[in-house]
Order: sequence, then structure tokens, then C-alpha cells
Amino acid sequence: MGGERTAAWAKHLNESGIYPIVITRVWNENQKDLVDPLDRNEMLIEKTDKYEIRRLPYKRTLRDKLSKYRSLRVLQKALTLKELIFSNYFVKSLPYHNFYSHARDLIQSDDIKAVIASGRPFQSFFIGHKLKKEFDILWVPDYRDEWTTHKHTEGLGGIHKWINKLERKSELKWTSNADTFLTVSDNWRKSIGNLIGKNGEVVLNGFSDFVEKRVDETMNNQFVLTYAGTLYSSQNISIIIKSCLKLIDSGESIFVRFIGANMMPKELGRIMSLIKGYESHFEFLDRMPKEELNKYLNKSDLLFLTAFHDIKGWYPVKLFEYYASGVPILLCPTDDDQMRDFVKRTNSGFLANSENECLEVLSSCLKQKKQSGVVATERNIAHGVKYSRQYQAAILGELIRESLFLLKNRDRGVI
Repeated sequence: MGGERTAAWAKHLNESGIYPIVITRVWNENQKDLVDPLDRNEMLIEKTDKYEIRRLPYKRTLRDKLSKYRSLRVLQKALTLKELIFSNYFVKSLPYHNFYSHARDLIQSDDIKAVIASGRPFQSFFIGHKLKKEFDILWVPDYRDEWTTHKHTEGLGGIHKWINKLERKSELKWTSNADTFLTVSDNWRKSIGNLIGKNGEVVLNGFSDFVEKRVDETMNNQFVLTYAGTLYSSQNISIIIKSCLKLIDSGESIFVRFIGANMMPKELGRIMSLIKGYESHFEFLDRMPKEELNKYLNKSDLLFLTAFHDIKGWYPVKLFEYYASGVPILLCPTDDDQMRDFVKRTNSGFLANSENECLEVLSSCLKQKKQSGVVATERNIAHGVKYSRQYQAAILGELIRESLFLLKNRDRGVI
């Protein structure tokens, strides 16, 4: 999803008078994993009148090469630990260290005024920090996620706790000369800003385009609920599942699909323990290309997601993907925060926090489908457009222009 964020910037920043050059790594068609072998691994340059994308060769590390050998997993973990440690001190320790030398050459040969490093991996901030020191250009770290301020870092023990302390020092050092920073929610802007002592700005992930939903694509003989994406232990999935099982017991034809939830075996096991005896009403599919995913979303009556326990102020990317599909959203349980407010403001779905509330929503949606053939809401499109990637890119463009103005005048001693 991080790639889609920067791809949208490449597509739309020209509308703000900015010509972006994106440096990334070679990624072959149908490649599913960072460590998959590459058929083609030479530098590729895509240049248009709106943007430029430079895909640099990727040299697979020994850790990458060992990833397919389960018997060598201990050695692979040791090499991962080595990289986590040394990447705090040496750019050469990064698997993508050629980004630095390539960006350095570009800045020396072209009229480049700003650098944005989008994490994760957050070690890319090391590159932005070094380029700022060398060329004193505008330096903006982009936090697509929190780093060491993330709640998931609390309660760590042993080596993980030590690594987190090491990375916190790096986070403070690499952002010390940043001019501002970006993140994806106001809560995270505050928590990150409190740590690094900088004023940040919010640029949401957003959605690319609306997907037209065709009524005849739904499975008319079944009521289909779909969850797309990884499932984590901090998500309470039991309310929705138990509500569906009660409706199945009452004779309703319910079908629940999970796409990508089997990425975490432990979480898949959690679902399987809840649906024992009802397996025929559930389907588990692997992660898939976005085009194929959209087809499954469009064949659904409801798209459901859950809040993350004790994590406030965050818009998960799937919330925007769900909205763009046009299929109503069921948020259960809610976060009582940003996700809930998004669904209410855009009138894009339904909210529930208990089995009774969930059953009430599902029963109402089942009734609507039986009467009209489709579940729908009168979405607030005028408000929803503000969450588009194009709208958010305009916010970023204005931020860059203002920051460059301030930097220029500060250097001249005007401010």
C-alpha cells in the first residue's frame, strides 16, 4: 500500500506545479514478495511530462536467499538481527543502499529542491538525513505508520526491547534536521511530533478512484460479507462471526469471505476455532492483485472491518478501498474515533459494538436485499472526495511549496 501512496503523489503532484522523481526498486510483474527471484534486475526509467520513476536493481542479500529454506530459519533470523543493528550506523547495511548514491548523483546534476523518504522501512530516513546534511535541501520524512511511538512496541522484552531503544535513537537522529514530517492521522502527528520535536502535517492515504458497483455482480442466493487484508490479534472478530452463526442457525443463507487473513497462521486458527461446524459458510483466499480484489469486493453485500484495540486516530487503508468500491461498510466493533467518524460523515455503512447491534444491522441489510436485491446507502460523495488521493496530493503539494518558501527565506535571513 505504501507504493500506492507514492504512486498517487507521482500522478498528481504535477497539478501543484511540482515534478516528482520517485526512486524505488525493481519489481517484476507477478512478483509477490520482496525476496522473490527477479527475472529482470536492471535499472528502468519511466519518464513522462508529469513525473519520473527510477527503478533501481536490487541485490538479494544472503538473508533473502535463505528465506526459502525452512531448515536455515535460525540463520536467517540471525542475519535479520545483524541488519537491524548495523542499519542504524551504516547506509551500506541497507539492502537498498544504492538509493542513497543514486539520489546523491541526481541532486548534484539536477535542480532538486526537496527529498521525501516514505517509511516503512524507516531506515530510509537515514538516507534523507544524510542528503539534508550534504545539500541542505528540504527534508521531509513520511510516516505511513508510527515507528518507535507505536503501541505495539510496548511490553517488548529481551532483544526486541533493546532493538527498539536503538531504533529510537536513530529516529531522533535522522529526523533531527528534518524541516517537517508527514503522517496519516492527527493522533499520530501529535505522538510523533512530541517525540521528535517537530511540527508535522497530515496527508491521508485515501483512495485512487471510485469503483462502479453493478447490482448483478452480487451473489443473489446468498448474503455475502467480505473482509480483505491481514487480521491481527488486536482485532475483535468474534462479534461479527457469532452474529453470522446465529443468523445461519435461524435459516439465513450467509457466506463470509476472508481475503489475506491466512497470512497470520495464529489469527487464522482463531477464526477456525470460532466457526467449527460451520466451515462450509466460510471461505479463505490468498492475497491477490488489486484488480482481482475489486471483483470480489463488488460481489459482496457488506464489507466488514474491526477497530484495533487501544489504537485511536488511525484510518486503515482498507477503509478507503471499501469506500471506493461503493459496497456498504460494516464497522464492528467501532473505534469510537476516526473510523467511526469516517463511516458516519460519508454515510458509507453501518456501526455496531455488540452482538445485538450487529444482529440488528445484519437483519436490516438482509431485509433490504430481499426487498430490492441490493444493500445500499446514500453515500455523501461530496464529503468523500476529500479522502481521494488526488485531493490529498494537493494538500501535500501546497505543503511542499510553503515549506520551500520558508526554507528559502530562512536561508536569506528574512525569517
